[in-house]
Amino acid sequence: MIGIKIINATPGPTTSDLILEFIRKRTTGTTLKEICYSLNRPVSMVQVCLKNLISAKYIFARKSKTGVGLIYYPRKIRAKN
Repeated sequence: MIGIKIINATPGPTTSDLILEFIRKRTTGTTLKEICYSLNRPVSMVQVCLKNLISAKYIFARKSKTGVGLIYYPRKIRAKN
């Protein structure tokens, strides 16, 4: 019988936090492929995180000029008065 080991998440920034930080540093936009490569995360995980960040309005996406794929941009952070 194969033993299954349940692991716990490690403390530190979440994948969504890392993605948001990465996108904010790249104000000219970035692609899914660049994010996956730079953060060493699988495409499916990054796609889920990007969807959540878009719905929370932290980032937005536009089609690339070639019409293939999306470019992700940070939203402007407005200071509260």
